[in-house]
Amino acid sequence: MNPQPIKGKLPILISLLILVLSGMWLLSRCSHTNERSIANQFTRPTGDTIAVAIEMSPTSYFFSGDTAVGFDYEMLNAIAKAHDLNLIFQPFVPVDYALDGLKKGQFDVVVATLPASSSLQNDFLSTDEVFVDRQVLVKLKDNTADSIETTPSQFKLLKDTVWITDSSPYRERIRNLSSELGDTIYIMSDPEYNAEQLVILTALGEIKQAVVNETIAKRIAQDYPQIDISTPVSLSQFQPWLLPQNKSDLRDSLNRWIEQFKQTPEYSKLTEKYFK
Repeated sequence: MNPQPIKGKLPILISLLILVLSGMWLLSRCSHTNERSIANQFTRPTGDTIAVAIEMSPTSYFFSGDTAVGFDYEMLNAIAKAHDLNLIFQPFVPVDYALDGLKKGQFDVVVATLPASSSLQNDFLSTDEVFVDRQVLVKLKDNTADSIETTPSQFKLLKDTVWITDSSPYRERIRNLSSELGDTIYIMSDPEYNAEQLVILTALGEIKQAVVNETIAKRIAQDYPQIDISTPVSLSQFQPWLLPQNKSDLRDSLNRWIEQFKQTPEYSKLTEKYFK
């Protein structure tokens, strides 16, 4: 099923917003030149610098003022500081860009809201879980006075359409759900939209519903209380970082460092800050 154009002015506004934020980001980078900052124009680094492709999202990486923040971004920087590592980050939105770069050896690590799945494990190495998440259905709340739900929301997806991020492993989960429920669920995606944008498009009525990670949905719901994120689509799932198949030594080191960092108060503070 091919994606249909989304009507209205919102896609234009989102594009303009991205352009404005990109301009602000480029200006802020002028005064940040250390190896752990964001690459303006990414070139594969030489030496022992670790190239990290990191997803722009309300949990992984975003800007607060002119400061880069995010759970994964801050955790990686804390690990780098503790173990004297050189990191260079490349933010991305389409996950295909990052996964393709991982296959080609352009990146050493990809950080994205991608749950551990058999399809990813066939192509990449993955670390131990960095945190645990699950997928939820995002839709507008039904505020009619006499609305009393008697049919589980998952069953309402049958013969209906749900949006996901392009090349997402969620596609596999929704197909499995479709088989479990005994009928078709139509899936739509567009490489232009990440999970955050799909939630906003749903909140503003441009699309009917989407499936995204609960951590992202919760953060955006703080600004868009009209959305309902109460319906789980999966059980809790491990969220790892991905590496190329030839980076087993780096994967093993990251696993040790992740385990060590998860025992620290700093990890507890990050989970409280971004996931509570």
